[in-house]
Amino acid sequence: MESTLHRSATRGASAQRSGATADADRRAGRGLSATETALVEAVTDLVRQGRADGALSDSADVDALAERMLAALPAVKHEADALIGPFYDTTSLATWRGVSRQAIHKASQKRDLLGLKIGDGTRIFPSFQFGASGAPLPHLREVLDLLDRDGIDPWGSALWLNTVADEFGGTTAAHALRDGRVQPVLAAARRAANAWHADA
Repeated sequence: MESTLHRSATRGASAQRSGATADADRRAGRGLSATETALVEAVTDLVRQGRADGALSDSADVDALAERMLAALPAVKHEADALIGPFYDTTSLATWRGVSRQAIHKASQKRDLLGLKIGDGTRIFPSFQFGASGAPLPHLREVLDLLDRDGIDPWGSALWLNTVADEFGGTTAAHALRDGRVQPVLAAARRAANAWHADA
């Protein structure tokens, strides 16, 4: 009960701060972008349509919910965005999926998630490997074991997974996996790995 009251008081104070910040931003000439405004309106429309009915109690931690919703947006910028991005960092991915940073690290180590090391030593995660609900790409570990068993070239694997190919009907291996076309993707990964080894 006490924590519920504390959350309500915190939420009220947060709303007051948010309102004051929004007013200050407007006075300073910083409003929402057109895309940000559209996002807020889309969420508002969904709530008005009843999509949140029964999902939000009076004691719901709306700040945490908003944080998780925004964490679903892959916000890491990288020079490879056009080829295999956009990307998540570990913190935003953990928040969106509702798991710990350690769970993300462990899944990456097991190759159930494709994590790519960048210059500062941290890992980023291409968004193409996640469904709309955050579900990871099915059978990813099997594909990576065929393409790059020793994990020498994860960037190359990411590029292969996210490149449109005729053998997948003009879509990517990642889309084919998500559509349930597992065997054709595994066969193509095996062929690609054999070709790479032959060229080495």
